[in-house]
Amino acid sequence: MIAAWAALLGIYVPKLDAYASFMPLYAAPVLLGAALAWRSRPWPLVAAAVALAPVVGTVTPELLRTIPQAPPGAPQVRIATHNVWNRNTDPAETAQTIIDARPDVVLLQEAGGSFRPMLAAIRQHFPYSTDCPAHCSLVIFSRWPIGSRDYHFNDAEGRRLEPPLIWAQILPPGMPPFVVATLHYGHPSPSQARRRQELAEAIRQIDARDLVIAGDMNLTPWASAMRVQDKALSPLTRMTRALPSWRRPVPMLPIDHLYAGLGWGLVDARRLPATGSDHYPLLITLGRR
Repeated sequence: MIAAWAALLGIYVPKLDAYASFMPLYAAPVLLGAALAWRSRPWPLVAAAVALAPVVGTVTPELLRTIPQAPPGAPQVRIATHNVWNRNTDPAETAQTIIDARPDVVLLQEAGGSFRPMLAAIRQHFPYSTDCPAHCSLVIFSRWPIGSRDYHFNDAEGRRLEPPLIWAQILPPGMPPFVVATLHYGHPSPSQARRRQELAEAIRQIDARDLVIAGDMNLTPWASAMRVQDKALSPLTRMTRALPSWRRPVPMLPIDHLYAGLGWGLVDARRLPATGSDHYPLLITLGRR
C-alpha cells in the first residue's frame, strides 16, 4: 500500500516513479488479504479500498484511453519492434521469430553483442536496411525501399536535433512514403528525462503526421513519466496499450512502445513468442487514415 501511494509522488520525486512500474501487481496481495479477512472484521475492506485507490487511479486511464482505429479497408503496414538484447541466448531463434512474423518493417534495439551476426541473416529477407557501423545498436529493416535516413532528426534548416536515434523514410509501392524511427532509453534517470524532453522538442519541429516511432523506452504506462511523454509527443498517439514485454519468461512490465502520427490508425497490437532476448518482440499493424 505504501509503495502504491508513494508512486503517485513520482511526478515530483522521479526516484519514486520506479514504484509505479509494478502498480497492477500491488492489487493482488491487497485483494487476497481482504478476501481472507473480511468475514471476521470490516476494516480490511476499508484498508483494501484505500490501498487500491492509487492502483485504480493509474491503471484505469491506460485501459480506457482512446486509440484511433484504422478505417475498414485501409492500406496496412506491419511493424515489428524488438530489443534483441546484446546478451541474447539464442540469436538464431530470435532472428527466425522476427522473420516468421512477416512484418513489413523491423525496428531493432541492442542489435550488437551476440546478436550482431544475425543482422546478415535478417537482411536476406528484408533487402533494405539502415547502415549499422561497429558501435551501432539500432537498426531498421524494410521489405520496401528506403529513401532518406539519418541518426538524428533535422529541423527545417537542416540542423541536427537530439536525441540520437535512427530514422528511415520508407517508400512502399502504391502508398505514400512514411518515416519510421527507433530509439532506446536508458533506465529512469535524469538522463532519460532529458532524452524524453529532447524527443518531444524534436517532434514539434518536424512533420510528424506519418511518423512512426518505437523502441525500448524503459517506461510503463502507469509511470508519471509516461503520462508526461504521451502528452508531450502529441499529436502522436501511443498505439501499444498495457502490452507486457519484459521480462522473459514471465512478461510483467510494458516497457516497449510504439507511437504513430495522425496519418495512422491501429489495426492490431500483439506480443510475439519469447526469443533469446530478455524482451518479447511486439508486432503492431497500422492502417493509413
